[in-house]
Amino acid sequence: MLDISSLPFFSKMILIIGFALGFVSFMFVMRYPIMLILMKLSPGYRESIKKELARSKVRKYRFRS
Repeated sequence: MLDISSLPFFSKMILIIGFALGFVSFMFVMRYPIMLILMKLSPGYRESIKKELARSKVRKYRFRS
């Protein structure tokens, strides 16, 4: 096991940055499956996503004209 308190400061920072990048990339890759699971489990979330998609389509077409 790695004892983090015994590491130098620079190594701690590299370790923290690495974990943060890994977590962010995991959330970036898994955002659509997470959204699908939430939409399956929660009807309220499903309705809010539908409304948001409808709003974004209206905004998109409004800027084109």
